[in-house]
Amino acid sequence: MKILSTLLLLACGVAQAAPAPDLSVQPGAFWTGQTGLVAPQTVAAADTLRFDSLAALTDYALRHRAESRAAWLGIQGEAARLDAASAANWPTLTGQINFTRSQALSSSGASVPVLHRYGPSLSLAYTLYDFGARAAGIDAQRYQLIASLLTHNRVLQGIVNEVETAWFALLAARARVAAQTEQVTALQTSLDAVDARLQGGLVSRADQLRARAAVAEAQLARAAAERDQAKADATLKQAAGVAQTRTLVLDWQALPEADLDTATLLADLLQEAERQRPDLQALRAAAARAQSEAARARAARWPSLALTANVGRTYFLEDGRSPGTTNNVGLSLTLPLFDGGRLAAEARAAGRDAERFEAEAEAQQQSVTLEVTQAYEDARYTQSARAGIALQFDSALESAQAAEARYKAGVGSLLEWLTAQADLARARQARAQADSDWLAAFSRLNHALGRLPAPLSER
Repeated sequence: MKILSTLLLLACGVAQAAPAPDLSVQPGAFWTGQTGLVAPQTVAAADTLRFDSLAALTDYALRHRAESRAAWLGIQGEAARLDAASAANWPTLTGQINFTRSQALSSSGASVPVLHRYGPSLSLAYTLYDFGARAAGIDAQRYQLIASLLTHNRVLQGIVNEVETAWFALLAARARVAAQTEQVTALQTSLDAVDARLQGGLVSRADQLRARAAVAEAQLARAAAERDQAKADATLKQAAGVAQTRTLVLDWQALPEADLDTATLLADLLQEAERQRPDLQALRAAAARAQSEAARARAARWPSLALTANVGRTYFLEDGRSPGTTNNVGLSLTLPLFDGGRLAAEARAAGRDAERFEAEAEAQQQSVTLEVTQAYEDARYTQSARAGIALQFDSALESAQAAEARYKAGVGSLLEWLTAQADLARARQARAQADSDWLAAFSRLNHALGRLPAPLSER
């Protein structure tokens, strides 16, 4: 029972988005009052949805995504099955109302009257001892509930990661649109300068055509960036469970993540992932369930002792007969003599299932190790790359300003200015992508570790 309690606490504490279950010992009392956590809610038909934080958007997704609702309903089903399994510890009381018509056969030829009997009866059956078969069955279902809780937690974490990833992709798309808009503005300024110099006879017609072509190319690039932004917005709506026909207004500023501590060791992160990953713990709970199933099948091959009792009252339709009362109490010993090897086969199958789940848990642990390692290295790289790209942007900006000043002073060429502006545009896009990659890398690391983001946990 100590193992059960420990695993149950682990199941409830792995993901902070799932509530702590109350495993009551009373049948029928399990999960009382907690059936509506992620039930579908009626939302007012509005064309615009506004959110003031990423936590609020994620909360909306957790409540409206069908995957979250399906996983929660699965937990409720397993909780009801645990109640059903726990009911085996209680006696069963059965009531009956009987009506019979009987007539005995006479070999002497005498007339035998027809009797009509009716009356209620009450039967009691209570298993006193069964070598732990009921307890093993309850433990098996309890482990199944724990596995469902853990699986549900991982589903919630997956939805959180999808929303975060889509949000960061939308940020990058918005930044690319802003960068292309700045590029169009800068090139238009260049074209205006070329037109002014052309009127003064200081440049040739070729410079004007070259500047116009650069502006047209930048406008096409901006249109492509706007298309990508619309697609990223649609992806975020899908991740958040928002209809594509509704307008999504995100009214907050993206807060930068704290830099990854250089003292953070990969070994510590791997240990954290082994403790927190719900899918890994779910496989271990499934293995424990299979072991309990094997113990139940082995215990069912032994005798079971039950208390039986019956009380009834019989009435007659015929006049002249008085009603009678019957009652009995006894012990019933059930001896499973032969079942064709069914219980032994069930025990072997459950044992193999336990070994299979243990092997799957080991394989999953290796996958988790690889996932955490890759996410850790991505976070380290994006953190350093972001700093380098910031220096690259500063250099490209200074170079573009110098090229503009040289051209307007008449000592530089238009090609030099346009080239510097193209370099600046690429630097802007690289900076936007680096910021998005940096945020997404931390999101992947949290997901690989089985964490929830701090803002969502606090909410």
